[in-house]
Amino acid sequence: MSVDAETLSKLRWRCRRGMRELDAAMRAYLDNHYQGASTEEQALFVELQDMQDPELFLLISGKAREARYQHIIDKMSDAMAGRS
Repeated sequence: MSVDAETLSKLRWRCRRGMRELDAAMRAYLDNHYQGASTEEQALFVELQDMQDPELFLLISGKAREARYQHIIDKMSDAMAGRS
């Protein structure tokens, strides 16, 4: 799905978090997977952006799991490891 430049710019800004690890994970997904994702997956990514940093960190670090986000979390991990 094609995403306009303004939307990407806003999403990129929202990827700026209070923790470097979160910044990297969110940007990795945005840069490598967001534009090719389904509308539903894009909406889930926006939901992740709405989370507070401690809750999001638990998901990204694997210390917590939430099934509906796991596909995106897996893609973040792969992109950060260079497997995107």
